[in-house]
Amino acid sequence: MQLNVTERVTHQDLDEVRLGLNAFNSRFINIDELKSIGVFVTDERGVKLAGLTGSTAGNWLRIDMLWVSDALRGQGVGTQLIKAAEAEARQRGCRYAQVDTTSFQARPFYEKLGYTLRFSLDRYPRHHQRHYLSKTL
Repeated sequence: MQLNVTERVTHQDLDEVRLGLNAFNSRFINIDELKSIGVFVTDERGVKLAGLTGSTAGNWLRIDMLWVSDALRGQGVGTQLIKAAEAEARQRGCRYAQVDTTSFQARPFYEKLGYTLRFSLDRYPRHHQRHYLSKTL
């Protein structure tokens, strides 16, 4: 057995760990219910201007990343991304949603959309906080 620590995690590394974790998890949950979700805004050339990525698992939507380019901020695009992801999640049978964000990011934005703060981690990273929120769909 050899232990290796690296800052260069490859796509292959991620795939191998994900496969191993899925094999273990499949003993307890139906991993076929785990599905990626992506909602994107592109320009006429197909360049992404905003996007949301995440997954649905059972009756939960998990929002991993939400980004809106500076050119589109303040125009309701983030809200459109969230609402589209939530609508798709409902079609997949989800009843709940979860997201986390840091104190310099979007906590008030999510709260305005009905997400409730569940807990926060202080000094994450260093001088900020990480907030965990959820919502009933």
